[in-house]
Formats: sequence, C-alpha cells, structure tokens
Amino acid sequence: MKFKIISCLIFLVFSCKDKTSELPVLSFNYIDGKKELYKIDDFEFINQDGKTITSSSTEGIVHTMNFFFTTCPSICPPMRIKQQDIANEFSNESDFKQYSVSIDFQKDTIEQLKYYSKIHGITSKQWELLRAPSEDQLKVIANKLKTNFRPNEDGTDFYHSSYVALIDKDHYIRGFYNILLDGDVTLLKQDIRNLLD
Repeated sequence: MKFKIISCLIFLVFSCKDKTSELPVLSFNYIDGKKELYKIDDFEFINQDGKTITSSSTEGIVHTMNFFFTTCPSICPPMRIKQQDIANEFSNESDFKQYSVSIDFQKDTIEQLKYYSKIHGITSKQWELLRAPSEDQLKVIANKLKTNFRPNEDGTDFYHSSYVALIDKDHYIRGFYNILLDGDVTLLKQDIRNLLD
C-alpha cells in the first residue's frame, strides 16, 4: 500500500512538471564565445486596421511571427490555409495571436493588407497582418527571427521561408515550424498549448 502511494506521488509530481521547460529558448547569439539570449521586444508595425503594434502589444501573449506578402503566388496561399486553421483552433484563447509581417514594402500598403484580410476572412482578433515602417526594420526583425527574404532575380516574386517562429509570453523564441508540413503544424499546436498552460 505504501509503495502504491509513493508511486502515485511520483507520477503526480512528474505529470505536473512545467511543460514549457521542455521547449528550448532559441533566441540567442554567441558573442565573444558566450551564449547571450535576446528577446523579440523591439519593433513597431502597423496592422491591417491601421493600429500600431509594438512589443508592448505582445507582452504576456503567446504568439507566432512569420513573413508573407499579399501577392505571393507560391507558398503563401497554403501557408494561409494552415494559419487559418490555427486561428480557428485558438479562437477562444485571448492570450494567443499570430503576426504575419509583409516583406513587400512597396505594394502592401495598409489598404492592401485590409483588403487581403477581408477577402480571406482574417480578423485582427487572432491574426494580425503587419506592415513595417521601413525596409531596414524588416531586415532587423528577419535577423532576430533567424530567417531572411529577398526578391527573385527576375523581380516577379520574393523568396521567403515557410517557417513560423513561436514566441512565449516573455518574448523568447521557443520553436521554429515549417507551416507547410502537417507534422510541424501538429507539433506547433501542442507547443502553443504548453506555453498557454
């Protein structure tokens, strides 16, 4: 009997372990051979509703960030479908949001972002489409998210990653996920839940 009680206590301790500790912090650089963490906490964008979004807007919110552009003919449409699924699944979670940053600084005006969100049923409650104030700001956030983008040589399109970064309530990156892969999307959903819990 005593053995059973001890076994139950051990099970309870380990089952109540903080699941977020299992997710590594991935926002770091090595400076002079020393690992230094950094936060995604220094930016200013405008969303599809014309509202300014800063790092203080994301304080205490589990969120994802990724790149896209509204005229993207290749990976953006399937990425959008996956992200709409995530938005629907977490529609009742006030502490979760998706942020997609446009890399087409010339064409993706606030009016264009608003139009795009309207025709695809994207609401700023769960998913905000963002425009940077400058191309330099885009490069800064791309560097922090450990990704990049560039125009294609023929000028018809941009190259950008299909990965999204998962960022915790304290602004640290906790994972990268290829949103085009079903397995990565499943894992992303699980990790969002872990961070929310």
